[in-house]
Amino acid sequence: MRILIPVDPEIPVPPPLYGGVERLVDGLIEAYTALGHEVILLAHADSTQKDAFRRFGWPSTHPRGFRNVWKNAWALYRVSRQLKPDVIHSFGRLMYLYPSVLLLGNRVLMTYGRFISPRSTALASLVMGKRLRFSSAAGHMLNHLKCFRRKFTAIYNFTPVDYYIPDEQAEPEYLMFLGRIEDIKGTKECIDVALRCGEKLLIAGNIQPGHEDWFKENIETHLEHPLIEYAGPVNDEQKRHFLRRAKALLFPIKWEEPFGIVMAEAMACGTPVIGFRRGSVPEIIIDGKNGFIVDDVAQMCRAVEKIAEIDRKEVRSDCVERFSREKIAEDYLQVLRAHRKEKQ
Repeated sequence: MRILIPVDPEIPVPPPLYGGVERLVDGLIEAYTALGHEVILLAHADSTQKDAFRRFGWPSTHPRGFRNVWKNAWALYRVSRQLKPDVIHSFGRLMYLYPSVLLLGNRVLMTYGRFISPRSTALASLVMGKRLRFSSAAGHMLNHLKCFRRKFTAIYNFTPVDYYIPDEQAEPEYLMFLGRIEDIKGTKECIDVALRCGEKLLIAGNIQPGHEDWFKENIETHLEHPLIEYAGPVNDEQKRHFLRRAKALLFPIKWEEPFGIVMAEAMACGTPVIGFRRGSVPEIIIDGKNGFIVDDVAQMCRAVEKIAEIDRKEVRSDCVERFSREKIAEDYLQVLRAHRKEKQ
């Protein structure tokens, strides 16, 4: 197939620093190409993705404002008219798709990694009809949708399981928190668990802008305790190093996390995850097999005491089976093939 992939215009593919969607797209293009498909990428003009058959830059890197949306929507239309893709797999703005679908009849799989707007998806479904299908990064993201749920398929994000690999020689040393440091991520709850259990806790991640005062009041005050260590922001190599040596990743989220890629990264390293029953946690964690699902700090403490019961090799093998790049690429391709053949 010839697949056109538009991505939001703000960040290049692959991203120089942070960019979860852009990393996902970079890996999918590599996987699609390895399976014999031609991929056209429409992204930030500084994108350096090396596997795409053709690469185009958006005329505007600003995602909002009528003029910017108009420019990018017609850029997508021109690329689609010129190269005639079999299907569009969109990670960009829904508004960009209207000219290509309505004037050229393109078939689109629109993938969401964050909150799904019921109003915009319902409107697009009514206007574009059967030419438009959707996917989400986890099944729970569809819970608030009342209409058009049949047009959605849940397909998880992948993690690079050939990079995040266990270190058989490393001895698990500590509990770990990895992610943005803010209240909804549960960093403070991780400290509570560590102090209650008498376990060392390693905190790694950047302080969410605007949450500096919260960090000083709730996290910094504990950093003099011998059990609590803050490693600061970490790159991929540091992240892998720390995850391999963790007894467990703690994930006490206080919001409906869409996917939580750090859970899959930990599992790829063989490290079990203990998470609150929110967001994607009940989909990612298989209770008692690759971690534990809990409801509060007290239950998390009890789960920490049982963490040695988890077979780290099973944690790794389950992750490879469910979250490898090849598995997720094939899941997407299955939907794209079926959508291409659907009668309009």
